[in-house]
Amino acid sequence: MFSNYFGIEVEFTGITRQKAAEITAEYLNAAVVAHECNDTYKIICSGDSVWKVTDDGSIKCQKKEGGRKIHAESTYSVELVSPVLLYREDMEKVQGLMRRLRRAGGFANKSCGIHIHLDGSSHTPRS
Repeated sequence: MFSNYFGIEVEFTGITRQKAAEITAEYLNAAVVAHECNDTYKIICSGDSVWKVTDDGSIKCQKKEGGRKIHAESTYSVELVSPVLLYREDMEKVQGLMRRLRRAGGFANKSCGIHIHLDGSSHTPRS
């Protein structure tokens, strides 16, 4: 397991896509490239790995105001998509990034989810 490749897609709200992209880029010491269509941001890291922050129409957008969760505009729909990662090398980085996004105000509600993509190259039809 510790040598397997994986990728993640994490859905959340509470902060805008732009803020999520800025926090991700700062944490990864990378550059943000904004794409005008559908408000998608690419975070380009050394080694040409690319993280994306994009929208997801299924997310119920919210933000916290005065300790309460209230409705927010569509820019609060955030899906963070990782490049291909290696468990042993990248899991600590993923955990640290998630903590940073949460401290900035990001949170999941009932409309949010996480998708984990696992490398199946070492598997057989039987496994």
